[in-house]
Amino acid sequence: MTDDQNDEWPPESVSLCEQCAKHPELKALVESDPAEGVCGVCGSNAAKVFNPERFAEVRNLIRALIRLHFNEEDYNPHWGGTSIDNILLGEENPIVETAKPDGYPDEFIHRVTWEGDIYPDRDKGIWLYAGSDETGRDLQFSIPETVCSELREIELRLLRENFHTVEEAMETLVAKIEADIEFQVQEDSLWYRGRIGVTESSVHVGNNTVTRIATPYKGTAIGARLPPHATAGRTNRQGVSVLYLASEIETALAEIRPHPGHMISLGGFRARKHLRVARFDVPIRRFSASDDRLALFALLYHIDSLLSLPIIPEERHRYAATQLLSDVLIRHGFEGVTYRSSVGTGTNLCAFDPWAFAFDGGASAVRHVDRLHYAFSDVAMSIPGKA
Repeated sequence: MTDDQNDEWPPESVSLCEQCAKHPELKALVESDPAEGVCGVCGSNAAKVFNPERFAEVRNLIRALIRLHFNEEDYNPHWGGTSIDNILLGEENPIVETAKPDGYPDEFIHRVTWEGDIYPDRDKGIWLYAGSDETGRDLQFSIPETVCSELREIELRLLRENFHTVEEAMETLVAKIEADIEFQVQEDSLWYRGRIGVTESSVHVGNNTVTRIATPYKGTAIGARLPPHATAGRTNRQGVSVLYLASEIETALAEIRPHPGHMISLGGFRARKHLRVARFDVPIRRFSASDDRLALFALLYHIDSLLSLPIIPEERHRYAATQLLSDVLIRHGFEGVTYRSSVGTGTNLCAFDPWAFAFDGGASAVRHVDRLHYAFSDVAMSIPGKA
C-alpha cells in the first residue's frame, strides 16, 4: 500500500509510525509490531505503523508519558491550559512529532484520549484528568512535581526518630517494589570512578615542545575507603565502606564536582561476578498499563530522584532515607543500587561490597578540567495576578 492523499482510512486503522514516535520507549514499542494502517501524525501509510488492533498499548504509554512530562494545567482548558491535541501535535514535545498536513490528528487524538474510557478503572487504564464537573474537579500535577506521600512520610519521620523505629515502614515500601527493581550488573562489565588530584605531575621540555605529565591514582588509592575512613554518603553511613561508580567516564568525572583547573584521576573497575542490584531508573513502559502501575512508577521515580539529588555537606542529614533504604535492600539480598546521575547522562552504581569490583589498570587516565557550564531559569516570586 502506498501514500495517497485521497485514501480514506477508518478510525480503527489510525495508529503511529516509527518516524513520528519521538520518545525512545514509544519508538521501541511502535517498532515491535509493525502492521498495515495509517499514521495519525503524518498521514503516511508507506511505512508500517504499530498494529492498530493493539493501539491500547500505544494509548496507555502516551498517556503515561503525558503524566510524566506535563501538568494537567498545561492541557486542560478548565485550568487555563490548551488541549491534548495542542501539546501532542501542535507544539514540540518529547513524546511524538508535530502533526503534518496530511495526517489524521482528530482520529489520533480521539484514540489517545477517548478510546478505552477517559476515566478507566485504576487497574485497567490511565487517567489524564483528575476529575470532572460531575465528580468535582481537581488538578493533577506531573509525576516529578507530585509529592510521593509514602517516601515523604519516611523522610519526615527520620527528622525526629531514629533509624530503627522507621525500618518497618521502609521494609513495607521495599516489599512493594522488590519485584520491579531487580536488575543484573554483568560480570566483567566496566565502570568508572574519579578522584580529584594525581600522585605526581611534572613538565617535560624537549624538541621545542612542552609536555605536562601526570600519574593518576591507582588501585586502592582510587578505590573505596576502608571502614575507619569511610565518610557518610547517600547510600552508606559513617564507617561503612561502599564503592561508588558510574557507567560513563564523563559522568564519573562530573559526579565528584571538580573545579576548573583541577586534574582528575580516572580509574576503571570490573565486576568480578554477576551482581543483583536494585535499579530505580526504570523504563516507564513497564508501568503504563494502568494508574495503579503508574503510581508504582512514580514511587520508583521519586526514590531515584532522591538518590541522585545533589546534597551540600551541611545537609548530609538528608541522606538518612537513602541510607535506610540501602540497609533494607541489603537484607533483601541486593548487592548494590543503580540510579540516574543528576550531573551526567550515565548511570551511577553503588556496590555495597567494594570487593565485588577489581581495579582495571588499563582504564587509568588523567583529565584536566578546562571549564564548567551552568544553565539557569527564572523562578516566580509572586502569585500571578497578585501585587
